[in-house]
Amino acid sequence: MSFEPYSFCFLRYVHDPLSGEFANVGVVLWAPESQFLGFRFSSKFRRLSRFFQDFESGDYRQLVSRVGTQFERLQQEIRSDQARLSFEKVPEHARDLALKVVPQDDNALQWSLSGGGVTESPEQELEALFQESVGRHYEADSRSRRDDAVVFRQVYSRAFEAPDVKPHIQEHRVEAPLASHKFDYAWKNGVWNVYQPLSFDLKRAEDIHEKAYRWDSRTRYLSQADEQPDIHLLLGRPTDSGLKKAYGMAKDILFDSHRIQIIEEDEASDFAVQLASEVKHAS
Repeated sequence: MSFEPYSFCFLRYVHDPLSGEFANVGVVLWAPESQFLGFRFSSKFRRLSRFFQDFESGDYRQLVSRVGTQFERLQQEIRSDQARLSFEKVPEHARDLALKVVPQDDNALQWSLSGGGVTESPEQELEALFQESVGRHYEADSRSRRDDAVVFRQVYSRAFEAPDVKPHIQEHRVEAPLASHKFDYAWKNGVWNVYQPLSFDLKRAEDIHEKAYRWDSRTRYLSQADEQPDIHLLLGRPTDSGLKKAYGMAKDILFDSHRIQIIEEDEASDFAVQLASEVKHAS
């Protein structure tokens, strides 16, 4: 078994650079030892059109398809004798190559910072990264009416955008012995207060139940972190009234844990006031 180092970065669609809102739409992986350069992207746009107003699907498809074609050409160039004509030395990070295809600017497509590791199969690693950070969101979308990101944007984002609150909000990863999770919205006041939007606006009762059980289990494990966080779940209710009973069961499952706090959509205004008051008092 032979492992080799690799690096990767995500391609992000940024609808409005001023707001900073983005969605991962692709990933590039670079393994220098085997000269493997791979790029996987999604041309699906339903999730983006729901998340961003004035989204132009035709322009998006042409844009990402053109990026894919340019990566294919770059891969051929790297493996040819012409590679040394383009590179003074072998690029170390995936982002170095990515910026040759999509330069850093304020356009709709932008690159994340590079991550990396070691792998036995760059091809399989690329597929795993794509499914985890890009593909799974579109699979979930087929089972949902509003995903987590849409619920946050429509219902809860104002609370975190308040002038007294926004400067204190940051990402935070909770590391526990048997679980790890990155919360995109967190602030610290003696302990970490972390917030996770959870949409139960799904199409099937069994999906609602399964999501509740999954997050009940996850929060129980995360609560075993050395630095125990205060976990807040920001719920989105089903828009289908026929799923009201399933949603009630999901809440019962989550309420069974004393390690979390639950906020529902009709409590969003009060939550915003409370959050602003707590942050202001702490600062």
